[in-house]
Amino acid sequence: LYYTNVFILYKRHNLKMVISKNYKDTEKILRENKYNHLRIMVDFLKSKNKPNILELGVERGASTTAFCIIAEEIHGKVYSVDINNCNDAVTSNNWRFIQSNDLNHNFILDNFKELKNNGIDLIYIDSYHENYHVLKLLHIWFKYLKKNGAIFVDDVDSFPFRKKKDPWNSIVYDQTKETVRNFYYNNEDKIFFTMYYGENGLAKLEKLTDFLDEPNKIKKIWNYNYLLKIVYPYLRRLKNYFKKS
Repeated sequence: LYYTNVFILYKRHNLKMVISKNYKDTEKILRENKYNHLRIMVDFLKSKNKPNILELGVERGASTTAFCIIAEEIHGKVYSVDINNCNDAVTSNNWRFIQSNDLNHNFILDNFKELKNNGIDLIYIDSYHENYHVLKLLHIWFKYLKKNGAIFVDDVDSFPFRKKKDPWNSIVYDQTKETVRNFYYNNEDKIFFTMYYGENGLAKLEKLTDFLDEPNKIKKIWNYNYLLKIVYPYLRRLKNYFKKS
């Protein structure tokens, strides 16, 4: 398999290799930038023994390349899903790809039986960026996450788009962030939640319960009225004013 600007990782001691259009850039990020989101996920995987990695959304294959590099180092397996045909994104003995809607979990699990039988150590959600789609994915795939495994959700910080005064993407990213937060609030007894800022934001939902434990049913989380948020600072100043009088 030949690409323009292909870079190959070849380990003479075990004869494994990763071939990818993104290899040079991705390897540099993993080596030099500890604050990059790919590096954060790869560092998380380093504590795992022969991890199973499920990637939802491939596109250009940068994250696929990063996962395959670490998978070959620690004898893990990468399973990628995309609605488009991305089977040429990476070449690695540790990678398998299936073309599918990532909501079609029965079809995916029938093809990736290892995930159904043994569980998943890391799930990366970077496919269709709409809040309702992300919520469905969280409820479907949480069950198959191992204890102390984690779901990472990309693109949850709207600030880069607000700097550009891009209302559409700002709204989409804010809605995704709220969806992830509400999923955590409904499962605070089962999840340790972390937000990473920089780039477009990355959320980590680390599972505290056992493999096959399902998420709680959705319940509405109480929130204050938005109007109160606007008038509260003025009410507080008024209260302090009368206290001093």
